[in-house]
Amino acid sequence: MKFDPTTVHRRLGWRAQAAVAGLGALLAAAGDLRAGVLAAHIPVVLTRLNSNALTAPALPDGKVSFAFYGVIDRPGETRTVRAELEKDDILYVEMLIPKLPPETGIAPAELPSLTLLTPSGGRRVFTADRSETFDEPYTDTSYISYAVGRLPAEQGTYTMEISGAVPARFVLAVGEEERPGEVMRGEVADIAAVHEWYRTPPDAGHAPGGAG
Repeated sequence: MKFDPTTVHRRLGWRAQAAVAGLGALLAAAGDLRAGVLAAHIPVVLTRLNSNALTAPALPDGKVSFAFYGVIDRPGETRTVRAELEKDDILYVEMLIPKLPPETGIAPAELPSLTLLTPSGGRRVFTADRSETFDEPYTDTSYISYAVGRLPAEQGTYTMEISGAVPARFVLAVGEEERPGEVMRGEVADIAAVHEWYRTPPDAGHAPGGAG
């Protein structure tokens, strides 16, 4: 195993709980799936159709907490998300993987990377620079956070491109504000879709024909 999940171990905090399948806790507290989803990071499952900026899910307000669940099925594939921000907003992004094989056996340098394209044409790449593991008790799932960014925003549209050298599942968490929000060219996922993503490794033909 290339990642050492004992490096840091934490209980799930408010932000991570929302970002990575904390829906079970919200369901238990609220008894309503849709209300629970909107109260925290809103889950969206990315597909192969979301490979570029023209087909990417778009967030009208990039401060709202969303979690994008995706998988790189083949080396070199890309998944894309876009988000609108105002000047001096805070852009928050975090990359995670499920604490499961094959992802836990992937070298950090080969984990999916996040390329952030700014409204002014700037470019910043986030790669694995940490290994922070935690458990989500309500859904019996575990994750490793391996890259985090928090920076002042420019006004305009940010494009986030996730790519990888090897097949792997990933989660891209965007935004810190836990409140209702909307996504264009994307659909809010239910807990069953998140569980299916978690249980299906990329080498099992994850969502053939368009999903993934």
